[in-house]
Amino acid sequence: MNRLLHPPVFQGSLRRKAYFEGWYIKCLCDDLQSSIAFIPGVSLHEGDRHAFIQVNTSQGETEYIRFPVEAFTFSRTAFDAAIDANRFSADGIRLSVDRPGLSLHGELSFSDMHPYPSRFLAPGIMGAFTFIPFMECYHGVVSMSHRIRGKISFNGRDYVFEKGVGYIEKDWGSSFPESWVWMQANPFRNSEASFMLSVAKIPWMGLRFTGLIGFLYHDGRLERFGTYLGHKVIRMEADKETLRLALENRKHRLSVTARQGQGGKLTAPVRGKMERSMKESLNADLEIELRDPHGKILFSGTSHIAGFEASGDIGDLLPKRP
Repeated sequence: MNRLLHPPVFQGSLRRKAYFEGWYIKCLCDDLQSSIAFIPGVSLHEGDRHAFIQVNTSQGETEYIRFPVEAFTFSRTAFDAAIDANRFSADGIRLSVDRPGLSLHGELSFSDMHPYPSRFLAPGIMGAFTFIPFMECYHGVVSMSHRIRGKISFNGRDYVFEKGVGYIEKDWGSSFPESWVWMQANPFRNSEASFMLSVAKIPWMGLRFTGLIGFLYHDGRLERFGTYLGHKVIRMEADKETLRLALENRKHRLSVTARQGQGGKLTAPVRGKMERSMKESLNADLEIELRDPHGKILFSGTSHIAGFEASGDIGDLLPKRP
């Protein structure tokens, strides 16, 4: 099996050095107000090799739970990984952690999955960029949207799902970018749409460029955004709490306004070592509008339950004026 053609599958090897890999599993409760996200993964930095589960909630509560690297097991043919007694797969998750000051238990089942399509020359959201060697970080989308049933208890708070909404993506490589913004939402107000966009400063073979990937899935239609599709950031304005950006190519013009909400502290990799602090909100406000080249609105939506991250020098992502 060529794993590059199947991004959801574990891409690495536990023998690698300066390497990380992890899945991001967001779970939105039935009330469309509260959510909890899990990031299971491995950090293979010499001298500090371990598996981990990060937890983030819409209340801004976070945990970083360490395990011996030997506790991490995985499938070579599907998204199916376990860390000790905790299991994560396309079918659902099972959690069982008891430590001083920490309790995490529960089981969720996933259904009605909408996986990101993979084609031979474009396996996943990075398209042909998936095949480019020596990039510091690769990205995949496992499920654009799915339904959730079950219950999770985290430090005395229950998260209950009967008709919950989920989203799953993943990253692997050596380091997160030096600077990036990321936003994700599903559903939107009055729409079951799912959306993700990431803009980052990408180093490669001595060069540095601003790259972007993203998608909008609505009404059974998938709109793709990417540097490899000719999209460019044409405007970006940022202050302490609000980010406004616009991107376009010959087919699309996308306008986005994101307002960061209450956030929690997560940890990101640098050469495989989980040591960089970052903030992620799970209750950000997000407004998007997609138009065709003639100005016709293809989609317009708002969400008050979006995920949002902005890390590093965001000014480094701004389009350079001639």
